Amino acid sequence: MPTSKTREPFLTVSVTLTALTGTLLAVVLLPGFVSPRAAHSDETPAPATPEALAFFETKIRPVLANNCYSCHGKDAQIAGLRVDSREALLKGGDSGTSLVPGDPEKSLLLQVVQHSGKIKMPQGGKLKDNEIADLAEWIKIGAPWTAKSPARTATGKTGASAAGKQSATLWSLQAVKKPALPAVKNAVWCKTPLDRFILARLEAKKIVPMSPADKRTLLRRVTYDLTGLPPTLAEVTAFLTDKHPDAYEQAVNRLLDSPHYGERMARLWLDVARYADTKGYMFQEDRNYPNAYTYRDWVTTAFNRDLPYDEFIVRQLAADRLPLGEDKSDLAALGFLTVGRRFLNNMPDIMDDRIDVTMRGFQGFTVACARCHDHKFDPVPTQDYYSLYSVFASTKEVSPEISKQPVRVAMAVEDVEKPGEGRIFKRGNPGNQGDVAPRRFLLALSPKKEPRPEWTNTSGRLELARAIASPQNPLTARVFVNRVWRWHFGQGIVRTPSDFGMQGEKPTHPELLDHLASQFVADGWSVKKLHRRIVLSATYRQASRFDAKSYAADPENRLLWRQNRKRLDLEQIRDSLLSASGKLNLKTVGGPAEEMWNAPFMTRRALYGKIDRQNLPQTFRTFDFASPDSTNAGRFVTTVPQQSLYFLNAPLAIEQARTLANLTEIGSAKDDATRVRILYRRLFGRSPLSEELAIGTRFLSAGGATAPVQISPWQYGYGAWNESAGQVTSFLPLPHFTGSAYQGGPAFPDPTLNYLTLNPDGGHPGVDNSFAVIRRFVAPRDVTVSVSGTLGHEQKEGDGVQGALFGRGATIARWSAHTSKVDTIAQNIVLKRGDTLDFVVSPGPGGNGFDAFTWSPMITEIGGKNATWFAKTGFAGPSPVPLSRREQYAQALLMTNEFLFVD
Repeated sequence: MPTSKTREPFLTVSVTLTALTGTLLAVVLLPGFVSPRAAHSDETPAPATPEALAFFETKIRPVLANNCYSCHGKDAQIAGLRVDSREALLKGGDSGTSLVPGDPEKSLLLQVVQHSGKIKMPQGGKLKDNEIADLAEWIKIGAPWTAKSPARTATGKTGASAAGKQSATLWSLQAVKKPALPAVKNAVWCKTPLDRFILARLEAKKIVPMSPADKRTLLRRVTYDLTGLPPTLAEVTAFLTDKHPDAYEQAVNRLLDSPHYGERMARLWLDVARYADTKGYMFQEDRNYPNAYTYRDWVTTAFNRDLPYDEFIVRQLAADRLPLGEDKSDLAALGFLTVGRRFLNNMPDIMDDRIDVTMRGFQGFTVACARCHDHKFDPVPTQDYYSLYSVFASTKEVSPEISKQPVRVAMAVEDVEKPGEGRIFKRGNPGNQGDVAPRRFLLALSPKKEPRPEWTNTSGRLELARAIASPQNPLTARVFVNRVWRWHFGQGIVRTPSDFGMQGEKPTHPELLDHLASQFVADGWSVKKLHRRIVLSATYRQASRFDAKSYAADPENRLLWRQNRKRLDLEQIRDSLLSASGKLNLKTVGGPAEEMWNAPFMTRRALYGKIDRQNLPQTFRTFDFASPDSTNAGRFVTTVPQQSLYFLNAPLAIEQARTLANLTEIGSAKDDATRVRILYRRLFGRSPLSEELAIGTRFLSAGGATAPVQISPWQYGYGAWNESAGQVTSFLPLPHFTGSAYQGGPAFPDPTLNYLTLNPDGGHPGVDNSFAVIRRFVAPRDVTVSVSGTLGHEQKEGDGVQGALFGRGATIARWSAHTSKVDTIAQNIVLKRGDTLDFVVSPGPGGNGFDAFTWSPMITEIGGKNATWFAKTGFAGPSPVPLSRREQYAQALLMTNEFLFVD
């Protein structure tokens, strides 16, 4: 992160506005905006994250073990190849190296399992598509492989002994004990007990904590942290003028009481719960979870009413086993189990997902790594994994009859009538079962001197939930308070929030972690009290300014000598853009998911946007959204050029800039200086500095033409086609663009144009020749061209379609297609600048039934510049209206660091 002051001149924040030449230069310089150094093959690979190693253990090693080891393992090396270690794969066999980390396309291992070359493996048949996809992803992330570890078993017979020895030494499995407060020299700095733990470490390193943040910065920080929203101008003004000594404490109470607190906490928890509104790839089955939102809304409500965290756990795992009375709304909590991926309904994978989200989410323990063998590092024998497997396998999802199904149906589960006996799957293979695995809790987390109770009469979900939520469980409180700490500081006390095992990092402040965990339980597991304790601390209230001496002693700020500057996450960015323009709808809490990236844009909070795990829009990835395919420990934060391009070009961002610039109070302002002041107060809660005011007014008053908009040579419309005369007698543009096609209006079919539509690949004509669909090319200059392409029609019904190429007042060529494809070739067409070529499609003589067609022609220049115009790649929405200077200025302010980062 670069150095920063509490208030930076506008020139140095992120946008330079130059009005001297009458142009806008908007250059987004997000902190850390540098091109990452390219990785070289001779460099030592970076250590794999716990999540990456878990992915290997749960998704990759089982595939290799079950399909490859018998021919390419310890006992046999056909073609000189072993695949049971990373080193062996890198070395390869008779055909050379089998693995190129980071490059799936060059990895022979992937090629042979894809059956894309001469060598096709495994010999027993091609792997499943999802297994191949997992292998490709594993190679792409660097092919992480867990290091060698002590002996392991695949049956659980010897694993229990090893587990007992490991649990005796692993720090996170020791009982939580409330530590004594450390002595410090500068006790007056401390505002809460937790500050003593931070200050003691700082004083030991002779580091002086940073001075407090100014009031405006502090209010903005805590408002975003607790609600995910920016403070309003009225809230900033009231806070700055409040002279009461407890003004900040009262602001915190107000935020914790806001319904938007629950919305923000829900979004953070949904990353852990791998929430999505769809199942993932399901072939022909419906992919949607129409009632997933009931779980999301339950989480929001739970946080808003400060449901104790131990009850929060129990309800998500076993609400159906509780005496709920007439109010069954808590059944929605069971969505925690059921909103995960469906893996083409592969039951072992679904059970593995539920074990993983439960144990990593609540316990910070990678139990899923014991699916095929005893955990390589942590005290989890395979038998423990299958004990939990049996718990979840003894559960079924509630599927009420459709005729009796209410409008809102929680994605609930219930116990099967007669839970069966669980068994170990040797090497994770359900077809090769081993010893019995009784339903019971983990050995490492069970009392050492007592026999572990077996859950024989029920699935054991309620017993599991209570074992996790027990005050005696050493992991539960530690894991959650660490997550909350990370939400406020950007990093946890343990920097691997979902891995408190041997591979995870040890806590930077172990006594502080236990102080928070023990106090959390003593406070009745109140999440709001935990937040209050953290945000009222002097540690939290520090400024984020840079100090060279402190940086030299602690460059990663692990000791928290200052607050960390944080970029807004995806949801905060979207909500803030809508808030700035005045369009954000905060009145309604809850409800079904809505599309949020297509116009007309949803104005509710991003929390209510649809999450489609199979077709996640690129915008999600651009801003580091957590993958909903598995539980997420914490989002990575990147700074890449695509983020800047989004603010410059995305329709949502442009629309908010337009709306902001044309608000009545700005449009009716008496002069440009007043407009600049209004924008600064609205966006930043402050007045502009004199330099910022001068730059803004100079730009707004400069006038001059806006940057020209590049005009596409393609137009999309419909018109009358006189077949006998071979003439296009009219052309009207199609009025509505959906984001992927042009059509008559928002409704489809349109009341007037019916099914008439054009898309990148083809379309559908109207009812007759008066409503032919026309893709028009306008020559950008004098040019001689040729035309190529294929007109296709697939439906057996109907009588096909008629195609024609019309230009310079005459028909150049005609074609027809019915359950067939025909090449559409035309040569040596001479065009003057502005001449048009119309690709006309009309229905066959029998009418417009079943007239969907494909035709995406290519136009190639003959001689000259040898240019090529592709109808498919050139397909685009209507050219945007250029931004006015005021709108450009508003857009520039929305791209500043001051708007997009929290100090």
